[in-house]
Amino acid sequence: MNSRFEYKYLVPNSLVGKIRADISSFMVLDEYARKRHDGEYTVRSIYYDSPQFSCYQEKVDGVKLRNKYRIRGYNTISDQSIIFLEIKHKNTNCVSKSRAPIFYKDRFEILTSSNIDDFILSFSGNGKEKKDAYKFLYYYRLKNLRPAVLVIYDREAFHGKFDPSLRVTFDKNLRSVIYPNLNQLDNEDSAKSVLNNDFILEIKFYGSLPAWIRALINKYGLIRESLSKYTMSLENYPEFKNPNFARMNMITDREYFYVQ
Repeated sequence: MNSRFEYKYLVPNSLVGKIRADISSFMVLDEYARKRHDGEYTVRSIYYDSPQFSCYQEKVDGVKLRNKYRIRGYNTISDQSIIFLEIKHKNTNCVSKSRAPIFYKDRFEILTSSNIDDFILSFSGNGKEKKDAYKFLYYYRLKNLRPAVLVIYDREAFHGKFDPSLRVTFDKNLRSVIYPNLNQLDNEDSAKSVLNNDFILEIKFYGSLPAWIRALINKYGLIRESLSKYTMSLENYPEFKNPNFARMNMITDREYFYVQ
C-alpha cells in the first residue's frame, strides 16, 4: 500500500478561477472530470464511526496513526452504480487507502451477509479488492461501526501533465446530512451547507512538493491546515454533542435493513 502526502488549504471561493488559471500550464482535468459537462463530479461518502465516535475523537486529539471508514459513491446513484467500501489510513501527513468496489444494489447484503465473495467486483486481477473488503468488514464488526454523517461535495480534479501522480483538487459546496442510512447516499433533501464562502484545496503528491506549487501557495498566502470534511460536517450540527440524540438516531445498517 503506497502512501502519499496530502496537504489541505481552506481557500476563498473568489480564488477558484485565478488558481485554476495558474495551474493550467502544469495540470489537466482528470479523466472523470473530463467526462462531465461542467468539468466536475459529485463525491458522496457516508462516514462510519463507533457508538463512542472514536474516529472523530482520534482526529480531535491529533492521533498520528488513525483510520476513517466510509462508503463512497459518485454523482447520481442507481442500483447498478459502483460504490466503494473504503478505509482511509492516515499517518501524520501521509495517506493511503484500502478500497473495495461493489454494486449499490448489494450494499446491505455485503454488510449483513457471512458470504461476501459474490458481491466483490475485481478489476485488479490480484485479489486486492477482496482483501480490502475483508479489512473493511473486519473493522466494521470489531468497532460496531454505524453511519455517522453523509458528506457531499463537488470536485474539480486535476493531475500533472508531466507527473500524473501529482493531483490537485478543488472541493466545493461542502454539505452534509447527519445520521444517514445507506439509502441516502445520493439523497440531499435534508443536506446542510458546511462551507458557504470557501473551498478546500487538496494537493496530493509523492516525494517533494513541486517548486511551482510552492510559488502558488506563497502567491496567495495559503496556510496548510489539518482539515477533515468528516469532523467539519459532524460539528456543523449542534445536536451531535448530545449523546442521547446520537443514541436515538445513529442506528446500525443491520437494524435499518431488517426493519424495512
